[in-house]
Amino acid sequence: MRRILIALSLALAMTLAVAPADASDYMDMDICLGKQILGRILCKDPQEINYVAKVKDNIYLFSVFYAKQEARFVVGISDSKIRVQGREFLKLTRTIPYEFNKSTKCAVVEYSSSECTRTEPLVCCSEKTEEDVKEQKFWDRPIPDLLEEDLKKALEVAPPDGQPAQGQPQGGQGAPSAPPAQ
Repeated sequence: MRRILIALSLALAMTLAVAPADASDYMDMDICLGKQILGRILCKDPQEINYVAKVKDNIYLFSVFYAKQEARFVVGISDSKIRVQGREFLKLTRTIPYEFNKSTKCAVVEYSSSECTRTEPLVCCSEKTEEDVKEQKFWDRPIPDLLEEDLKKALEVAPPDGQPAQGQPQGGQGAPSAPPAQ
């Protein structure tokens, strides 16, 4: 029995390892997907599902109290599919398609289970990188602050009072100055 479990786990690992996932860079999103999809399959709150370990790239082990005992599930995330296999419940095997949006770094899963009344889409997003956070902070500021910052930068580049800007004639207006009228 143990050899069968090992063979099934290895087969699952090999099938998922063939195609690298678009989302493989986002382990936090993969773990969220695993919890959310197991919660939907088992009709449990995702907070009841525990992340145990990363078995291999894109393959994760979860545990949950299910059917009067602690149960473990292997969840593999590939480029467009999520594969769920129960370690104790071998009949519980699912392959579920999902969509990954590279620009938002979010995965959306349309999955419903006959045992569960929840049918809304499951959405998991990766945490933002430092660059994303800096960009968001920039755009979260009020417009007057942005304009004031631009004005300060422009004044730093502008020449001091009384001196013409580079490339401008001495008159300051771009045209030669006329002699004063008498």
